[in-house]
Amino acid sequence: MFRLNFLSIFDSLRNKGGALKHYKQKLHEYQEHEAEVLIDIGVIYLDRGEPQKAAKNFEAALENYRKLNFPEGIAYASELLGDSFMVMRDFERALSCYSDVLSIYSEIRSPLADDIREKIYEAGKIREAISSIEDENESEDSAEDKLAMEVSSEAETLFRLSDELLEFVDGFETYRDAWSCRDMDFLRDNLESAAVIGDGSSGAVLNLLTGKHELEEGGIDDALRFIKRSSRLFKETGDMKGLAVSRVITGIVLFIMDERENLYRVFKEALATFRSLELDDAERVAMKIINTLSRM
Repeated sequence: MFRLNFLSIFDSLRNKGGALKHYKQKLHEYQEHEAEVLIDIGVIYLDRGEPQKAAKNFEAALENYRKLNFPEGIAYASELLGDSFMVMRDFERALSCYSDVLSIYSEIRSPLADDIREKIYEAGKIREAISSIEDENESEDSAEDKLAMEVSSEAETLFRLSDELLEFVDGFETYRDAWSCRDMDFLRDNLESAAVIGDGSSGAVLNLLTGKHELEEGGIDDALRFIKRSSRLFKETGDMKGLAVSRVITGIVLFIMDERENLYRVFKEALATFRSLELDDAERVAMKIINTLSRM
């Protein structure tokens, strides 16, 4: 009786052991299948250009293969993870993954070891090439920033010199304070009044100031319109100094508009007027403006 019970217990344990082995096998198969599905999903994401999502799936698959202690699976998932990092330009992590793969392939004497060595070499070359390009771009950006700073500095010089030139215009002293603080409301009100009463002399100065302000604000077309009007009024009132100054500022506008043919003519006429009036200081300022433009 005792022997029968003992054998029954033994059979029961043996059956349970078999069941446990069966369930472990099922779990193993499930984990392997899950890893394969994760790999397939990751490949789809990688093909769609979504390396971050691909990497998450490859990492999950890699974890499953590690639990299964499956070297080939670990190597395969690691290689795909490295490919994802390459797309993300995370070269250090990519090379780390490829190195892990090479270690596994070398240990199990896989013929794929040579392929992964080639991939490591190519990844290293790509990293060097992109790093070189980025360094060049940084240098170019630095050069562009430097050029932009130089242009900005030249523009400030240009506006300062053209302000100096205004001092040679008769009637400018009336509006000097308003111009210094760029009180354009005051200047425009006076411009309207000058137009109403037919004050050509004041209108010429005020059109010139308004045009110069538009130039400083980047309104090139409006600047040219006001400055041309000032030139016409200076000419009508016989103010040759004012006309020469307005021509120099017209030249600045034409330079910005890249109208080089007319640019030469207006500067030539302005300098000739300054010489005929023996305005050496005005001519010197005009030459400084021309030299500044030549550096821009």
